[in-house]
Amino acid sequence: MTNPQPERTVPILLTPIRIKALTTIQEMENIVELEKQIWGYGTPGSDDPYPARAMFAMVESGGLVAGAFLKEELVAFAVAWLGSETGTRRPYLHSQLLGVLPSHRSCGIGYHLKLFQRDYALANNLELVKWTYDPLLSANAYLNLHKLGAVIKKYVPNYYGNMQSCFTQGIASDRVWVSWYVKSFRVQERIKGSLSCDISKLRCVSLVEKEPVSGLERLVGFDIQINEPRFLFEIPCDFTPFRMQKPKLAREWQEKIRSLFLHHLNRCCFVSDFFFKDGRAFYLIDCASLDKILNPVT
Repeated sequence: MTNPQPERTVPILLTPIRIKALTTIQEMENIVELEKQIWGYGTPGSDDPYPARAMFAMVESGGLVAGAFLKEELVAFAVAWLGSETGTRRPYLHSQLLGVLPSHRSCGIGYHLKLFQRDYALANNLELVKWTYDPLLSANAYLNLHKLGAVIKKYVPNYYGNMQSCFTQGIASDRVWVSWYVKSFRVQERIKGSLSCDISKLRCVSLVEKEPVSGLERLVGFDIQINEPRFLFEIPCDFTPFRMQKPKLAREWQEKIRSLFLHHLNRCCFVSDFFFKDGRAFYLIDCASLDKILNPVT
């Protein structure tokens, strides 16, 4: 596989972040240390981190392990390798891991790591990048769907089975599959920041109210049978407190969102966007064709 460029330097706040492809076993060992700091892997009661030798083998056999550096400090990383879609055998770049140190989140590093993966895919004639994420994580949803312009085509309950990390807190490892069509008009315009969507008149299938004691949102209205061509459904802006303070309520949210995703994806709809508005968070369900979503008429 071909690396598109030796590195990418991007301005993050006041300090440039340097992103480059990593190639040595020593660099992979540094990533293992980051896994421990980001997800708690390797600590008692948690899963083991991805081993350095496995990531090194991925790079040696055509994969991409990218690191983001603040001066000389590794603060984030992303791991990807060549995949092939079941059935069609269409090649794509599979992005398996992306992690950012807690002290450096919410300043765009994850976004630029994904753009580095896009450069890599385009340099190797790949039109598709795919990965999974937990659909209850609103920051991930906003990055993946709104900023990058990816879409969701598949939902898998308890995808990884029982996972142990500081983020899971014992609930099922449900995941959605993200498809990022890196050459599409939609993605190009999203990266430019020039493709918008008016959601002001769209129906929302859920109603959320605050619990009187915890202040956490609970779902009080739910219509799974809605048949409108485009509509919204709401999730909590921050799901972490649910896992930490209200595991029963966390499971309730997960079960209801699972049923809605599965119902509408099974009728050939897509999840095509994600929005924050007035302190609330919304997914957009779109029943248009994939071609119309990727190449909208402007």
